[in-house]
Amino acid sequence: MHLYSQIENYILDDIKSGKLTEGDMIPPETVLSKDFNVSRPTVRQALNNLVNEGYLVRIKGKGSFVTKPKIIQESTKFIESYNAEMKKKGLIPKTLVLSMDIVEPNEMIKIKLNLKDNEKAIKLKRLRFVVSDKEEKPVLLTTVYIPYKLFPNLIMYDFEKHSLYDVLDQNNLSVRKVIREIEARGADSLTSKLLEINEGFPVHFINSIGFLESGEIIEYSESIYPSDRNKFVIEIVR
Repeated sequence: MHLYSQIENYILDDIKSGKLTEGDMIPPETVLSKDFNVSRPTVRQALNNLVNEGYLVRIKGKGSFVTKPKIIQESTKFIESYNAEMKKKGLIPKTLVLSMDIVEPNEMIKIKLNLKDNEKAIKLKRLRFVVSDKEEKPVLLTTVYIPYKLFPNLIMYDFEKHSLYDVLDQNNLSVRKVIREIEARGADSLTSKLLEINEGFPVHFINSIGFLESGEIIEYSESIYPSDRNKFVIEIVR
């Protein structure tokens, strides 16, 4: 085992056991170097790894502090339901349906879904959580629009119990291709209340268009992730 791994595991054990909690300051590099009888670059490597893994945050001129690890979201790599993605990571997902209605979409939504003027959509708005022994924090606010003509019975499902992608799969409407756009925004008043963050707090805003095998559009969604609870992996292969 590398020397820096020993330091990393020591600090990580203290975090996981609750000896170190969110906001606690880690001893300076000079102190850790002396305690473990290693060089400062070795200590720095251990701290860098913990920063990259989301367990520590560095504040210039002050030091390194314990922070809450961010959930690594892989929706930029895979087409997968939120529930499946969280369970794969060993996390417990929970969904609260805020609303589900048959609506006359505005002009922008019509364009996204390639709908005609007289065509309706089903609008589903959900708040997604990750549940732990200590807390239940919202990590995602998502609104999805489905063309009513493609799946009028969608309105009959309980999406606090069912996954949207699973329901689409079961009805031969599987999403085969997705185009996503990602941007940084500040949370508006309603979003901040739902996600339990301050108004103006930075969020990741992702809009997505999902396509069937035929190329027909089956969904348009807008998803908002608090930046302090989520980070994204983008895999590029040449």
